[in-house]
Amino acid sequence: MKKLLFFLLPTLLILTSCTDVKTTETVPSQNGTLTLNLSNLPALDDTQVLAAWIIDDAGKVVHKFGKLSLSGNSFTGSFPLTLNAYQQNTNNQFVCISIEDRDAPLNDTTTSNLFLLVSKIRTNSSQLTVVPKNPVGVTFGSDFDDQKYLGADTSSAVPPSFITAKGLYTVFTPTGANANTNSGIWLLNYKSAGVYETGLRLPELPTGWTYKGWVKVNGKYLSVGEFKVASGNDAQNPSVGANPMPKFPGEDFLQNDTLGVAYPIDLAGQEVMISVEPTGFAKKKPFPLYLLKGVIPTSVTNTTSYILENNFKNFPSGSAVYEISIY
Repeated sequence: MKKLLFFLLPTLLILTSCTDVKTTETVPSQNGTLTLNLSNLPALDDTQVLAAWIIDDAGKVVHKFGKLSLSGNSFTGSFPLTLNAYQQNTNNQFVCISIEDRDAPLNDTTTSNLFLLVSKIRTNSSQLTVVPKNPVGVTFGSDFDDQKYLGADTSSAVPPSFITAKGLYTVFTPTGANANTNSGIWLLNYKSAGVYETGLRLPELPTGWTYKGWVKVNGKYLSVGEFKVASGNDAQNPSVGANPMPKFPGEDFLQNDTLGVAYPIDLAGQEVMISVEPTGFAKKKPFPLYLLKGVIPTSVTNTTSYILENNFKNFPSGSAVYEISIY
């Protein structure tokens, strides 16, 4: 006789829901396998690799599966896992896919704590919710409110999720001598000269992750700034002019070019995106998790706000199936 015990992994660094069925039946044979099927995985740089674990809510490694060798942007593979290891205190355990140092051996007791996919193991067949945060200290309840990250309610009274995240941008140059040029982009809703409203509805990210805006010009990525919230200036504004900045994330590309792009520039027709990135991911291109994206119209006007497309459907997703043979 065979019994299938399974639980599904999320959609992203942080997200997704799934179904889980398990048993606590005592059986003669405890041999089993955990099979992972993951897709839409981001292309990591040469120093990073994904690894799979079971971790408890104190951050302790319960089981280390190892580093994952991807096929393109997907992974399918099985790992041995005994029933004892699977059953051990499963009410407070997580299946985790973390980002680790490619060249360093995995530690038997600790991880990088930078998790791309996290799924809590449930003890019934109800819906499983995933949250984008370090699992240490996470318990059932508000921390696993699926509406917070995966809900479809678009009401302004409900905090946005990754599914309902929205964004607007305006192409103008408020810190320059002439604001009505195409050399700047700001993530705001333009109402009238000097009057702006929040242009982003984004869920709060956990420690270790941040949002970053980008425009792609002539094959090069120019940073629009790093930010955690939708209003207030972002963490970097190296290229703005002398006039006051709007209190929103954005950038005017007027000076201090470091990528060989002649400033000021014309952003008409260029790609714009907002990525979800590990904090400190100091690369010259985005971490490949694009939550919002779009193309600036070639006939862009400087007093119009344009919509960014939600790209959640292309975030990482997958399943984890645990099977044991009972004889």
